[in-house]
Amino acid sequence: MERLHLARHRWIPTLVWAILVLIVSSIPKLGVQTLPFPGCDKVAHFIEYVVLGMSLRYWSRSRRKAHLIGGIAFGLFDEIHQAYIPGREASPLDFAADAAGVTFGYLFFRKWD
Repeated sequence: MERLHLARHRWIPTLVWAILVLIVSSIPKLGVQTLPFPGCDKVAHFIEYVVLGMSLRYWSRSRRKAHLIGGIAFGLFDEIHQAYIPGREASPLDFAADAAGVTFGYLFFRKWD
């Protein structure tokens, strides 16, 4: 009974993480920022979406393809959303890192699922 009750709340980590992603991507970039190494932002996008992919896999034992597609669509939405934030831009390469990250996290978590 308790296990069934917990299963109903498996969507909460996904919601919390998605909100955090949107909050961070809504922060305007001001001034010139130097990155520690080339492609650092792509690595950050990938890791951010690995966590999302893992939480999506954890969420449900059914509708798994829909969750994966939803995670990739969320990455696309996030990139389009950033086009309207001062100092930010929508980047196809960032979206590719998002999609790769959510897919990797989703498949990686499958090993323990």
